[in-house]
Amino acid sequence: MVRQQIRNSAFEYEKMGKLFDLVTRYDERAEDFYAKKLYNKAPDNTFRVTKSRLKRMLENVLLNDKSLAAYDTEFINAKLQAQKKLMQGEILLGRGAYEASKNLLLQVIATAKKYQLYDELFRAELLLYRKDGIRSSVKEFEKRTQALHSNNQSNALIHEGLILHYSISNLLLNRTTEMGQFSSLRKKIDRIKTISEQSSHPLVKQIYYLSENYYYQAQGNYQLALDYCQQYFDLLQKEKSLYSKQKEASAYVQLAEISMMLNRLSNAEEFANKALNIYSPEEMNYLVSLQLAFRIAFFAKRYLEAQDYIEKAFSHPLFEISVPLAARWHYYDACLLFRQKKFQEAYHKLNDTTPLLADKSGMNLYIRLLEIMIMYELGHYDLMETKILNMRQFVKRTQEKQRYHRANDLVRILINWYKNNYDFPKAWEALKKESENEITEEQLNFNRFPNKEFIRLEEWIAEKIEKY
Repeated sequence: MVRQQIRNSAFEYEKMGKLFDLVTRYDERAEDFYAKKLYNKAPDNTFRVTKSRLKRMLENVLLNDKSLAAYDTEFINAKLQAQKKLMQGEILLGRGAYEASKNLLLQVIATAKKYQLYDELFRAELLLYRKDGIRSSVKEFEKRTQALHSNNQSNALIHEGLILHYSISNLLLNRTTEMGQFSSLRKKIDRIKTISEQSSHPLVKQIYYLSENYYYQAQGNYQLALDYCQQYFDLLQKEKSLYSKQKEASAYVQLAEISMMLNRLSNAEEFANKALNIYSPEEMNYLVSLQLAFRIAFFAKRYLEAQDYIEKAFSHPLFEISVPLAARWHYYDACLLFRQKKFQEAYHKLNDTTPLLADKSGMNLYIRLLEIMIMYELGHYDLMETKILNMRQFVKRTQEKQRYHRANDLVRILINWYKNNYDFPKAWEALKKESENEITEEQLNFNRFPNKEFIRLEEWIAEKIEKY
C-alpha cells in the first residue's frame, strides 16, 4: 500500500522508494547509514527533505487505511495529531526548547480533554509537570503534584477496569463457565461497575456493559444480557470516542447471538447480516461472525445454505490463524454432515476438533456425545458401551453434581438407553419413570438454539421414536 502511494505521488519515486526499502529491510540504524546509502554522504538538507516526504506519506497511508476509516474521522485525526504533537513536545523539551514544547503540550491537553484521550492527557500533563519542576514555587508545585497524582489514580482505575474486562471476556468467550466460577466473575464485574461510577469515563461504561452482557449470556439469562447489550449499542452511538464501524458490527453480533437464544431467529438473522455487511470478507471478524450465519441456517434446516457458509469459512485466508476457531468450524461441519446422513465423513471430521477438548465443561462433552450418536448410526454398537461409560466417568470427574445440570442429564439419558439395549422407546419411558430425576419441561426446551450442543440428544431420540 505504501509503495503504491509512493509511485503515485508527485515526488520522485527513486529516492523515497529506496529510503522506504532501506528502513523496512534493515534494523533501526542512524541517519548517517541511510544518507550514505542514498546520497553517498553524511545527512544534509537534501536527505532530510526526502525523509520528511516519506514520513508525511506514511502518515497519509495510515490515515487512509480502511481499518481506520471505520472510526469517526474527526476523532481518529484528533488522536493521531495529539500523539504526534506529544512526541514532538517531548523531543523539544529534551532539547531545552521549553516554550515551543509547552505550546505543543497545551494543544495536546486541550485536544485530549475534548476527545477524552486519557493516556495522551496524562502524558502531556506529566511532561509539563517535569518542565515546571525547577521553575515553580514549592507551594504551587505541590498543588500540581496533587492534581497529577489524582489524574494518575484515575488512569490506574481505567486500566484496572480494562484488565478485569479482558480477563472476564477471555474466560466467558473461550470456555464454558462452571457454576463455581460465577461468584468470582461477579466480583470482578462489580468492581468494574464501581470504577465506572468513580471515573465516569465512557470507555469504562462500555466495558462494564459488555462484561454484564457476556456474564448473563453465560448464565442463560438472555433478557438481562439483551438489556446490557442494548445499553452498549446506545453508548457507541452516543460517544464519538468509542464509536467505530467495527464496534457497531460487534454489537450486532452480540444482539444476533442473544436473539438466537431467545428463539428470535428472524431478528438474529437481521443482526447477523448487518454485521457481515460491515466487516470486510478477508477480516478475521468476518470469519468469526460467519458462525452466526451458519448456525441460523443450520437450525432453520437450510442445509445447502449452511454448506455454503462452511465452504466460505474453510477457504478464508485467516482460517488457520486461530486454532480453536478452526476446530469449531470442523465441529460445525461434523454436525452438518451428521444431519445430511454422511455419518462416516462426520466421524472422520471429529479428528479435527481436538483443540476444543480443553473445554471440559462444554465442547468436550458435546463432541463425545456426537461421537456416540455417529457410532450408533454407523452400527458400531460394540464400541458404544465403552464410550458411554467413559463419558459418565468424565462427567463425574469434571462436572459439579447438580440436580438439573445438563451434563448429568445427558449421562442419565445415555445410561438408560444403554441399559435398555439401545431401545429408544424403552429408554425414554424408563427415564421418565425416575420420579426423583424426572425430566422437566424446562429441560426438554433447554436452549433450542445452543452455540455448542448442535445435535440435541433428546431431539435425536425423539426422531428415532417416531420411526417405531
